[in-house]
Amino acid sequence: MKKYILLVRYNPFACGAFLLGLLLAGITFRFSVPLGVAETVCVLLLGFFSFRFYWATLERKKEQVRILNQFMTPGNEEADSLSAFPLPVVLADESGTVVWYNTLFEALLSDFSKLKYGDINSVMPFTTRIVNENRSEPLEITGDRKSFTVYPARLSGGLFALYFIDDTALKDIRTKYNLTRPVIMLMNVDSLEQAEDLLPHEDYYALNADLDRLITKWLVDNNCVFRKFTDGRFLAFTEYSNLQNMIARRFQIVDKVRESHFGPDEADITLSIGVGHSQNFRECEESAREALDMARGRGGDQVAVKNGESYEFFGGISSGKEMRGKVKSRAFAAALDEYIDNSANVLIMGHSFSDFDSIGAAAGIVAITRAKGKNAHVVVDKKRTMASPLIDMLCNGAGAISFVSPERAQELVCPTTLLVVVDTMRQKLVESPKLLTLGMRTVVIDHHRMAVDHIEGNTFEFLEPHASSACEMVTELVQYSPSKPKLSAIQAQALLSGIMLDTKDFTLRVGVKTFDAASYLRGCKADTVAVRRLFAGSAEDNILVNNIVNEAMYYDRYAIAIADIKGPNLRLVCSKAADELLSIENVDASFVISRTEDVVNISARSLGRMNVQLIMEKLGGGGHHSMAAAQIKDASVQEAKQTLQQAIEAFLKESQ
Repeated sequence: MKKYILLVRYNPFACGAFLLGLLLAGITFRFSVPLGVAETVCVLLLGFFSFRFYWATLERKKEQVRILNQFMTPGNEEADSLSAFPLPVVLADESGTVVWYNTLFEALLSDFSKLKYGDINSVMPFTTRIVNENRSEPLEITGDRKSFTVYPARLSGGLFALYFIDDTALKDIRTKYNLTRPVIMLMNVDSLEQAEDLLPHEDYYALNADLDRLITKWLVDNNCVFRKFTDGRFLAFTEYSNLQNMIARRFQIVDKVRESHFGPDEADITLSIGVGHSQNFRECEESAREALDMARGRGGDQVAVKNGESYEFFGGISSGKEMRGKVKSRAFAAALDEYIDNSANVLIMGHSFSDFDSIGAAAGIVAITRAKGKNAHVVVDKKRTMASPLIDMLCNGAGAISFVSPERAQELVCPTTLLVVVDTMRQKLVESPKLLTLGMRTVVIDHHRMAVDHIEGNTFEFLEPHASSACEMVTELVQYSPSKPKLSAIQAQALLSGIMLDTKDFTLRVGVKTFDAASYLRGCKADTVAVRRLFAGSAEDNILVNNIVNEAMYYDRYAIAIADIKGPNLRLVCSKAADELLSIENVDASFVISRTEDVVNISARSLGRMNVQLIMEKLGGGGHHSMAAAQIKDASVQEAKQTLQQAIEAFLKESQ
């Protein structure tokens, strides 16, 4: 009965034809019995032989499958197991011990000098990737002379079959393709325009010629095809293999330009490079432009390499010098006036855990907005701020400023609301990330070096990494605003407090513009004694600061302290402790580690010799050359300290 069922399953058309023949023979019986008998006999004979033929075919296929199974079964005497398999095969147990291999793999043993004591783990991650993780995807391994793709298969009895495919030629082609991918570099000499203003014509052209000679030699040595756009601007093409050599040497041209001391000291001639590499030239060019903008936004004197959405940075160890030109400030002040004029209201937002610099800058924007006759509100979480004394001062008296919570700010949003972000450009650090998603026109004013996760899609940006503080930048905007705003004494004190905070009482990152801004604010009746009182801490806070400093550990050129304390002023205390550590002899940088809930916070400060921004970026943070911070989640304080020390040592090694 089983045979008939198989016949119907594998050849239904033959069965249908057989039944149709019997039906026709039955009809013939009605007209002629002898003819019907003959027709029936013929149909039965045809059906019988057809059945025998198809059954024999099925048996032959089953036999072929049986023989193949025997051929693939280890230990089969008739087929000699896998010895005749046309690929190199290895049988291994769950520990990775080689049980057996065929003659083709035996011929490859000279390519696997690392195969020790029959342990397959010595040449491939067998136990980890295949047994423990129960994976079956192919693995790529490399022998002494050839490359292989290994396909694993789990067998019964705790055995694994590993099939080796020699694809050395294909991988060589892939490697060659990757090494010859296009790379585009955009190079820009920083501050060259300023040098042109400071130098006589003959000295400027000599400077330009020396720069061209140095940059051209480096490009030729690295097999680049290049063209010069204008003075100090180059476009270069090369291959990815040459880019790898440049990365291995960490783009020495940047250090050479800086150390050559071209031009006057006021110009501070450095080199910024944006590198893009992708599948085609159009994508490379777009990536190179974005990378150059990133390098210059981070203060110049560095290289930014963009691959897809990720960046890699080289250089950037110098703090740079301020640009004395005020054209940029005048242009932005005029543009900001126009945006405010075309807005129904203005929301001003700083970074989370706001400080004097962000609140002071917000107060200056409020003055500009009110001069245009528009309402302004400062978005701040009063429960999470380090500038409570300044906020209390701005909320009282004539011209009190409106501070609103992030939730209330969302209710004030309308189609023509303008959002001004001050003292930060990073999306995750703003007071209310939700506001950035509401489709408002956005203006960013910041003095920090550009980060990878900066706010995108802005209406306008005013980024000046050489400025001392956001308050300094806003003070310039107040001075050059076409609406001629008048600062109240309290607003002027708020702006001055931000400058004093970020410059550590005019000792760090101070430029000519910093003193110009302070002079202007003093002329607006800013009371320096009242500003100084804003920084006064309680006796308890000062005791905590001293305890943190006393417990600090001192290493080569830097100090690390752990703040094992809790309280509402933890961040402020840690910042003061980091500043205090810089006053100790032979300490170029200080780091204070604290913990809040499940996050470890690191406050970093520097006198300028060490770029703490680059160190904090290794930990996922950021900031400025001499003031930065980072947060590490799901780690203990000791683990964070160890990670911090590794990042510091890596930075010191790179800077050498």
